[in-house]
Amino acid sequence: MQIQFQEPRFFNRLRVLDADRPVLALNLGGADKDLFLMRPCVHPLYTPAGFPVTEMGAHNFPHHKGVWIGHAQVNGVNFFHDLVDAGWVVPVRIRSDADADSARVDLDLEWRDRRGNVLATEVRQHEVRRDGDAHLLDMVSTLHASHGALELGVDNHSWAGCRLIDALDQDDGGIMRDSEGRQGADAVNANPVRWVDVRGAIGGHACGASLMAHPASAPVPTFARFYGTSLLNPTMYEPLTIADGTSWTFGTRVAAYDGLPTAADLQRWWSEADQDPA
Repeated sequence: MQIQFQEPRFFNRLRVLDADRPVLALNLGGADKDLFLMRPCVHPLYTPAGFPVTEMGAHNFPHHKGVWIGHAQVNGVNFFHDLVDAGWVVPVRIRSDADADSARVDLDLEWRDRRGNVLATEVRQHEVRRDGDAHLLDMVSTLHASHGALELGVDNHSWAGCRLIDALDQDDGGIMRDSEGRQGADAVNANPVRWVDVRGAIGGHACGASLMAHPASAPVPTFARFYGTSLLNPTMYEPLTIADGTSWTFGTRVAAYDGLPTAADLQRWWSEADQDPA
């Protein structure tokens, strides 16, 4: 795989390619009017056949951006919604590497309030590889209480999310089910899961995506909606306190696939996810 950095003024993102096929783009964000993005996200994320499965800034809830991380209550600051008083997640260092089979991008991030004060720091590791008819994206976030203790409050709007392209969502004929066999957004929502899988078709081509919590982070409550959003939300029912000087790690895998993987395929992709890819 290859990593291309697209110049900051117009893109400020990294693209991952497999030969001549796009795999994903990691958008770094920025406050410029042409880049405005308050926190990094992955979009588009493609299947190996080249079909994009994510949505960016949808017609409803435009703060849902591809594959992203956020939380609406971090010491009282909103790092989830695009609001005038919300916080920003800002990359301060980028490290990347690629070989024939995979690509990796690590970000050092600062979680800043609207005045620019740093509340926390984060190391976010992205690693993507191909597994047959799927691209497997692992995103491991380690949030550090580097500037005092952190309180992640109880909120629906939390942690690792994926917004799917309209063609795949339940509202347009896609099928959502979770690791425990529940089907439909209403049945999946608010329950502990290992993964949420949504499958359908784009232009007649069968494909889909699964949002998975790494085994060390599962099971975890999920926030699921019929219009294509799923969130793995460890603070749906209880707050999370990170003591001063300590850290908390959460691992997520997204499988973007062609065809119709079996339950055994999903189980293998989940069980093989590594929360410590270093």
